[in-house]
Amino acid sequence: MPRDKEGLNEIFAFVKGDVESLEGDIVSIEVKDSNRPDIWAVEGIARALRGYLGGGRTKEVRVLGRSNLKVVIDKRVKPIRPFISTAIVKGLRPTDEALKSWINLQEKLDQTYGRKRKRASIGFYQADLIQSPLSYTVANPDIITFTPLGSEKKQSLREIVESHPKGAEYGEIISQFESWPILVDGADNVLSLPPVINSNDLGRITTETKNTLVEVTGTNSETVHNTLKIVVSTLAERGGKIYTCLETYPYGSPRILVSPNLSPTRASIRLSYINSLLGTSLTFKEASRFAERAGYGVRRATGDTIQLEIPGYRTDIMHSVDIIEDIAIAMDINELKPEWPRIWTGGNFAKETDETESVAEIMVGLGFQEVLTYALTSPAVVSNKVQQSDGKLVELLNPRMITHTVLRRWLLPSLLEVLSHNTHVDYPQRIFEIGPCISRGENQIHPIQESRKLAAVTVHANAGFTEIRSSFDALAESKGRSFQIKETEHPSFLSGRCGVILSDGEEVGIIGELNPRAIKSWGLNLPAAAFEVEMSNLSLT
Repeated sequence: MPRDKEGLNEIFAFVKGDVESLEGDIVSIEVKDSNRPDIWAVEGIARALRGYLGGGRTKEVRVLGRSNLKVVIDKRVKPIRPFISTAIVKGLRPTDEALKSWINLQEKLDQTYGRKRKRASIGFYQADLIQSPLSYTVANPDIITFTPLGSEKKQSLREIVESHPKGAEYGEIISQFESWPILVDGADNVLSLPPVINSNDLGRITTETKNTLVEVTGTNSETVHNTLKIVVSTLAERGGKIYTCLETYPYGSPRILVSPNLSPTRASIRLSYINSLLGTSLTFKEASRFAERAGYGVRRATGDTIQLEIPGYRTDIMHSVDIIEDIAIAMDINELKPEWPRIWTGGNFAKETDETESVAEIMVGLGFQEVLTYALTSPAVVSNKVQQSDGKLVELLNPRMITHTVLRRWLLPSLLEVLSHNTHVDYPQRIFEIGPCISRGENQIHPIQESRKLAAVTVHANAGFTEIRSSFDALAESKGRSFQIKETEHPSFLSGRCGVILSDGEEVGIIGELNPRAIKSWGLNLPAAAFEVEMSNLSLT
């Protein structure tokens, strides 16, 4: 084993890691492979490197048997946090460094794979102090009390969420519900308030804890079960023996689960495909040897196909390309002969980008300032405040905010909203935007129509039709285009001071002075004039 930074970097390259510091026997590395949560702890790194460095086939992580712990799930947790997966790992003798490693892994999984504990969160408990059955149920947050981890005082669930640091960080995940999820054992001892905090009595593991209950709750079944696999496989690298738990659900299918399921997944991969992607000429024997180095079990190789077993903790494998990447790493990817691409393409701006930049440059030259606004908006912005009823808006099925429920059909309302927030800025104000607009299509084949438009607004004491018309004419002349303006009526514009923009007899935009009622609805007290036109009619000359 090398003792210098350069030599260690060559080794840690197998797990996409870089040595950050080296002090005596302590090595700090940065693992850049964010797709492999099984190597987010020192135990996973050691397991992977044993294979890559020729230490023999990776030892299979197995379940040794069933524990006596049963878990009963209350149907009332279904709308709150419906899934739980548990296992007991026995025979551990963790050091302080090991505990720090596990807690670090727990935090990484909670924050990333578990989406900040919304999809999944992990809990460790002293298994010897827990009596079966374990109940995953709900409780009144103002009645049930327990001592949270790191504290010596009992508190109600609501008090924990309001005062504990973890409550402040994760309490919002459950606080919207009347009842909150809770884990209680057969002796009515509270284990935790998922996903916020464990109890200090049962949920505090130390170097004296030999048998550990690992629990994962969450809102996504696959994420919950995969997280448990990763955690118990990590503990098994420290000599832990994995035992399953029985979970009984009153909903879903199947109703009875035994977790964790660490059985490997079988996959088939063609040797010709491996050689085609890597540019190699590997034999079956060579490809099988490299696959085993990467931690896969090779069952057999027949014809052009290699039958593999993917370890249960390798939750990142989604496609045969992922396996081929691991084989390339096991070969030492730096040894592969690079090949120049057979097709050469020169980078350039898209026509749409050139068109946008050209028009924007002209508008800036005319004294307008560019703004960018969201395509998502609300009916109040895009219709109500501009005195226009609109039945062709594209609405979201499940909006997360009441201010973002529809897609805009035109840009002018968005510009007026910007101006409504800028009343403290000196006038005149002249702004423009080039952006997408979405409307309902005419049939099921084309359910929506998307177009790009240019809109501009000028606001000051003397803003009027003459000014905005001269700006539009200057833009059209710069682009080598000619348009006609025909008087029209529009609820957002002042009667007699509004025209439709025509190109070869087709309506492509609107121009005029804004209706005082529309101006006041935005809290503006000065005259305003605007135009809006389809960008396709301002194509590059």
